[in-house]
Amino acid sequence: MSFVESQIMVKLERVLERLMQNTQHTPSTPSIYTEVEDDTLFHKLHTQIHHHITNTKKGPDWARSVGLMTFIQTHLEPSVVTSTKSPEVVALALKILASLITAEENFVVYTEDKVLCHFLVILPNIRSDPTLFSAALLLVQAILKHKAGAYWLSKNGVWEKMLLPSLRSSSIFVQREGVTVITAFILSLTDTEHFSMLIKDLYLISDKLCELRQHLDESKREELRQSNLCVLRVFRQMYLQTLGKEALQAQFGSIGEVAPRLLILLNHNIASSSVTLVAEILLLSIIHKFQEKVMEYGLVEQFFLDGLCADTLALTRRLTTQGHLDSFLRSVANLQRYWSIMVQNLKETKHIDLTSEETLLHVVTTLQLTPLVVLYQSCLRQIESQCPEKAHAMANWEKEIHNRINLKEEVKVDLRKLEGELMAMLEKDLDQAPKIATITISSIIADTNHLNQRCAVTVFQGLVLLLGSAHVPNSPIRQHTSLQRAVIEGVRLLVEKFNIDWRKCFASVCLMGMLCDMVKMQGISTQVKVSVLQAMKSCVSGFIPPVMSMLVNSEKLEHNSVEMMGQAMTIYLADLEWEVRDSALDVLITCMQLAKEKYPYFVEWLLRYQLDRAVVVALGDVEGYVRASAFNVLANVISIHKVWMGVEKENLAHLALWSVMMDGESPVRAAAINLVHQLFLSAKYSDEEVESLVVRVMQRATDDTDDEVRLAALEFLRTHILWKLNRNGMVDGEFPSVTFSRGKITKLDKQEVKKRVQNVLTWVCECGYLCSLLACRKDLVTAVTDKAREVFCFLYDLVTRYEITSEGSKRSTVPSSSSWTDGVRDREDGGQVVVMVGESGDTSKVKEAGDTKGDFMVREDEIDSTISDILAASSLHTVNMIKRPADNGMGSGSPPKLLLLTLDDVPLPNTALPLTSLLTTVDQLCCFNSSCDVEQQRVTDFISLLDDILLEGSGTHHPRHLDDQHLRDCY
Repeated sequence: MSFVESQIMVKLERVLERLMQNTQHTPSTPSIYTEVEDDTLFHKLHTQIHHHITNTKKGPDWARSVGLMTFIQTHLEPSVVTSTKSPEVVALALKILASLITAEENFVVYTEDKVLCHFLVILPNIRSDPTLFSAALLLVQAILKHKAGAYWLSKNGVWEKMLLPSLRSSSIFVQREGVTVITAFILSLTDTEHFSMLIKDLYLISDKLCELRQHLDESKREELRQSNLCVLRVFRQMYLQTLGKEALQAQFGSIGEVAPRLLILLNHNIASSSVTLVAEILLLSIIHKFQEKVMEYGLVEQFFLDGLCADTLALTRRLTTQGHLDSFLRSVANLQRYWSIMVQNLKETKHIDLTSEETLLHVVTTLQLTPLVVLYQSCLRQIESQCPEKAHAMANWEKEIHNRINLKEEVKVDLRKLEGELMAMLEKDLDQAPKIATITISSIIADTNHLNQRCAVTVFQGLVLLLGSAHVPNSPIRQHTSLQRAVIEGVRLLVEKFNIDWRKCFASVCLMGMLCDMVKMQGISTQVKVSVLQAMKSCVSGFIPPVMSMLVNSEKLEHNSVEMMGQAMTIYLADLEWEVRDSALDVLITCMQLAKEKYPYFVEWLLRYQLDRAVVVALGDVEGYVRASAFNVLANVISIHKVWMGVEKENLAHLALWSVMMDGESPVRAAAINLVHQLFLSAKYSDEEVESLVVRVMQRATDDTDDEVRLAALEFLRTHILWKLNRNGMVDGEFPSVTFSRGKITKLDKQEVKKRVQNVLTWVCECGYLCSLLACRKDLVTAVTDKAREVFCFLYDLVTRYEITSEGSKRSTVPSSSSWTDGVRDREDGGQVVVMVGESGDTSKVKEAGDTKGDFMVREDEIDSTISDILAASSLHTVNMIKRPADNGMGSGSPPKLLLLTLDDVPLPNTALPLTSLLTTVDQLCCFNSSCDVEQQRVTDFISLLDDILLEGSGTHHPRHLDDQHLRDCY
């Protein structure tokens, strides 16, 4: 056994002993909860123990040796459960028992143990506490994973004592977990005689709940409704989990089918959410009937499909005649997803390949699009008088919907008749049509992953036609905000998912113009404006720019769709609401990315509408997200010469550095770093500014409180190191044998290349970047740690590839350029004196650069000791010793108009370290086995967590894990 394993065992035993002492604590011996006051600590403890039991060899044996079984037996004693004041510890015992049963291959071992007998005895006490109830359901799930588990649960009455009562729990989380466990329990007994008894119990409960609801007041009625929804969810989960796998419908034959009983529920006065769930179950039962016929005969006959569509139409008529049209439209949208799941499962499990699914999907789409057709007809007269072509297009679209349906004539006639009934129903109340249409569109686009391509084009055509009716004064889309948002969001999602362009649907040609026309509508809401801008962005990135500028009246510039978008941008960038301004800037980011890649026309467009000036103005916006978006826009266009010439006088180079240091919003600081990054790559900073200002500001950014800012700063560090290597002759990661510089040809032999790489690595250590990388390597956020590790791996590759060693390398000094005037001063004899800046910025410790004796060795030992502490640290507490003082930056406030930063305005650089520091630590910091690294981190977290529970961590009385960002991410 390793030392770490023994350390975990010893500390875990102490934790268990302390928890067992707290089962019967007195006022003189306070409980651990008076000190911790957070049960998430025990959730983390169970997660670590579960991982240790299930992912290590002989996990159950390890659990017994450490005392976990004794701990479980102690806390599941009936006397302890009834008298304990700490139910969280009892819940922990139940969860650990679940982990042990999961890891144990032979379930009989636990049936012979008295611990499960105790579990059965304490079931009545468990039901009264949601914390214990949730943990007990987790234990039942673990038991169900064994073949003999379901039989043991059924034999001992867990169904009546625990599973059914979970549906009536006061906790919604217990109800959800109960539905999952009940479904798994019933399906595990499908081929037994217990199955029919369980289904009959659910039938009886549902009937009783509906009967009781008629005689209770509103508050009690709602409680029963939630319980009845849980019963319905059990049936839905059973159908879903067996879709395309098992013939579940045949199992109901001897009991009584689900459909007739659910249809009886519709006669009661139940809420729309219940009706929607009932409709989903009925549709699933219809699909199961079709599935079982296909599985029995092994092929898809047309009359099977005709019967499926006929049943769907009969259900539609039943629901709509009872006034449940909106609930049906919500549920029928899932029919496409259910059909897709069945087809996939039949192909994988039964090797049956269905190819006729389009017919059913078009029937469903037709029923869903009927409310949209009613909307068109409500404003058809105005459209016919103003634009006969649009009315003709609508008629063609409606005709195309029916031409795609391939069914026998009787079903087609029934479909047309039902559609006519729906239209007549909606035409009686035209005010209801927009509401129903909104529900329809939202249902269709809720899950586009299962939408057929041709159906998607059909829906897209209808939405574009509806959007085009916005210019009609009495059009519903002008009067209903929810309908506007639904239509625009539907268009956007379909464009993104199916890449619909003019080749697939000619209606897309007019889309951008229609979106731009929305700007002219009076009283349009902020949410609709944001939706319009998001749709514009999707259209621009999807298909608009290379096609629309040529197709839509391209001979007239003012009617060009891109030009119309420019006019809309000038309005939206000056909107009163910050969400609109931010969304408009987001569209500009996409446009400018395309300008650099494949559509340079956007550059002229940007300058013609003076959008670059609007972006500069947005840098001073009161909202942080708007400022961040403005920085991102500039980061995408700053390399374009025409744009740079227009904003050069704004002194963006220094403004971006100021924002990195002083802006109070973390998204702005991260975006400002991106702008600094692009300015650096575009050579907008002089070498002196880079060495004196940019380097120091980036070092401060690696110490930022926001992890996104630290990530952006680390990315800049990597780019800066690559830039240094390129300046020294590296091309595409390699040094050529011959290099050209300032008209001279230089041959690069092995020694010259090694010398140049060594100079770059020395610079990394001396400029302070190594300190920043060391700090980020021990960061509490995993993404930051991984990014720092990536940079260290890059440095490690340079060290090993070019055989960089400490032999022959003298103690390095900081260059005596103007960039380090705060860290270096000249001696009278021409030498240099290096000022080592300590934790508090003290410059009293001065060492001569050439001195290699005496005090230098002491300083060298201090540096090595600091690095060793960093490598051994489990938090940033030790790392802070080498980091920049917090009070060395500028004061807060807005940047002046003519901002020119000097060395006095930026913080002091990090401590300059010798090259030997990098060479001695880079191998240890670059563990290439990431799985080993993760496991090591997990073990460290486990030990630290045990220290926190024992109140031994970091010498404090406040557990670190309660405010540990890394562990919040994990758990």
